Amino acid sequence: MASVTELVKRYYTTVDAGDADATSALFAADASYDRPGYPTMVGRQITDFYHGERVIESGAHSLQEILVEGDRASSRGVFNGRLKDGSETSVGFADFFLFDTDGLIAERTTYFYQAAV
Repeated sequence: MASVTELVKRYYTTVDAGDADATSALFAADASYDRPGYPTMVGRQITDFYHGERVIESGAHSLQEILVEGDRASSRGVFNGRLKDGSETSVGFADFFLFDTDGLIAERTTYFYQAAV
């Protein structure tokens, strides 16, 4: 099985390629995903998100670091891309992953770095 670091990098490679099927396949069937602005997504809802609900049209994640401890990883970086409304975006992010014994994402939580308070 791939290392946790390789699994995290594979996630960003598939999502940046716009390959919703490959990205969805990285999640366990009962996985959960928490992302600002959305209710917690579970299972099929994650697939639906990558196949249409995601507001991002295209772009790329530039990873600044990946930290791994056992079956958990955190990543930090900047996303630059275009939203479906045609606007450009550049936003810092942090992601937290938990992988199951099959190397699939069991849990994912995303945070965005934007002025809020």
